[in-house]
Amino acid sequence: MTVDASGPFPVHAFTPRLRAVGALLHTVRLATLGFFTGLLFQDVLAGTQTVQPGPLAMGLAVGGLLPYLALCLLRLGTRATVTVRPEGLVLTLRGGAHFEIPFEALESVRPWRLSMPGPGLTLRLRTGRVFDYGWELQDPQPLLTAMGTRGESRDHPLVRYAQARSAKWRRRWYDQALKYGLVPGVLAAIFFRAHQYISFGGPFGEWQMYGLQAYLLTFVRTWLPVFLALLLFGCFWRALAEVLCFGAACLGPRWARHVRTGAEWTCRALYYVALPVFLAVRLLG
Repeated sequence: MTVDASGPFPVHAFTPRLRAVGALLHTVRLATLGFFTGLLFQDVLAGTQTVQPGPLAMGLAVGGLLPYLALCLLRLGTRATVTVRPEGLVLTLRGGAHFEIPFEALESVRPWRLSMPGPGLTLRLRTGRVFDYGWELQDPQPLLTAMGTRGESRDHPLVRYAQARSAKWRRRWYDQALKYGLVPGVLAAIFFRAHQYISFGGPFGEWQMYGLQAYLLTFVRTWLPVFLALLLFGCFWRALAEVLCFGAACLGPRWARHVRTGAEWTCRALYYVALPVFLAVRLLG
């Protein structure tokens, strides 16, 4: 979709109840990742392994993946667009329903104090009521800029934080394939090959002795802890980076941009270089 100065701007139009559901799903997902990340670091520091890969994968699937998929479906069902016209705003829901909000009836447009399930805006009317739909959008800045003087919230720290995050943290499909597919796969293949030589005397020794099914099952058992370890270590550094970037956004636009750029490159270096090296030392040491 092409967006000009007046829109249409893609948003997710949440009623208060739907936003509460989305916030709950997002909270469960973050809490699950935080809980298992804490357990992993506890094991690393203590040199133990209290959480086995199987239960860990099951817990992440139930508490992390399922809420994420449910939130994706919720966002799919709440897709909408906002157009800025000289006389006001027009919200068009996915089903085709239109809502016109004249500027003369609008008191303020405020960012969500709690960016859950994501950054968003609340429209407060001059009657004292809040507009029925809150608008979640990855970067509120262009919409607020298009509103001119009525978009005074564009200098809010939450808006600066969302803008810098949207500009620098773009999750393309090939980034996901590299991060969650290629890197764990290559590391697992290295460990798996070493295991085959040590235990069976060659790269295909287990296949020749016990068959393809046993061979592939051993690879899965090798790949799963590597994948989970990289995932949770990445979550840990991502959490620290987001806290740092939000603090920088409170200082000003330049801080928000520069700290976000540095944080993103640091996260990449930690994930693609430092974490694999650390994991290799732990597993081979």
